[in-house]
Amino acid sequence: MADEVLVIGAANLDIKGRLFASLVTGSSNSCAIKTSFGGVARNIAENLARLGTPVVLLTAVGNDFAGHTILDGAGNVGIDVSRALIIENEPTGTYLAALDQDGDLILGLDDLRVMRHLTPDYLRFHQDAFRHCQMVALDMNLTPEAVRAAIHLAREYGKPICVDPTSAQRALTLRPYLHLIDLITPNIAEAEALLGSEPIGDSDEALQAARRLVGLGVERVVITQAERGACYATVDESGQFAALKCAIVDRTGAGDALSALVIFGMREGFGMAESLQLGLRAAALTLQSPETVAPELSLDRLYGME
Repeated sequence: MADEVLVIGAANLDIKGRLFASLVTGSSNSCAIKTSFGGVARNIAENLARLGTPVVLLTAVGNDFAGHTILDGAGNVGIDVSRALIIENEPTGTYLAALDQDGDLILGLDDLRVMRHLTPDYLRFHQDAFRHCQMVALDMNLTPEAVRAAIHLAREYGKPICVDPTSAQRALTLRPYLHLIDLITPNIAEAEALLGSEPIGDSDEALQAARRLVGLGVERVVITQAERGACYATVDESGQFAALKCAIVDRTGAGDALSALVIFGMREGFGMAESLQLGLRAAALTLQSPETVAPELSLDRLYGME
């Protein structure tokens, strides 16, 4: 049986500006601007590849400099991008973020129109990738039709399905499929959207929300809570872990790193508690890096963190 993780979703260019002073609306603000590769699916794929996991990425980029550079970069870290779509007359996806002095997001804008080309027909054309992989991981930058097709193909071939909900608005697309999902990793806002619930106010309420999602049929749930850490629930167990204290350079990609490590742990047969603790360490490592994925990521580095 093949051991690849099939990752499906966005690969885009991240452009991030971190302010030197407090934001002044309606005016130009001095900042440090950095570009890097991004996209939730691409980030998860890179984190997995840096841990030595074979990864196949199904994504779409434009036939432009950014698109070719993103695919080349992914290939250089070991991600199989041979099936990626390169679309004429369509710009590669771009994420534009304004960060405050502490690295917190003030405003995020994304242009992911190219992702509409990741159609159900494209996914069915690559159904052999579903048949031969070990598990499937999705981000929610897909169209609702593509989400449905990906989930049905994964289920047709009996593959576990892992989902990063990506945003509160996009998480709503998942609600009809919760009983088919093996792992989901929402943040607080995304968990609220999935449950249609009142605001989740503290860690105890987050843990209750994770248990409610398990009650709706999800096999494993992790709810991330920023500086409060994260909690998890399965049918058999649940728990809560604090975030590691660290200096924050940039928050972009930290949640994707956590998702990737929980997926990695699931693939390797780790328990949920160990997987989540590794995820929190990967998130802390990413928070301390100016890159969207920490280049120094390794299991040795994670197990050595306190």
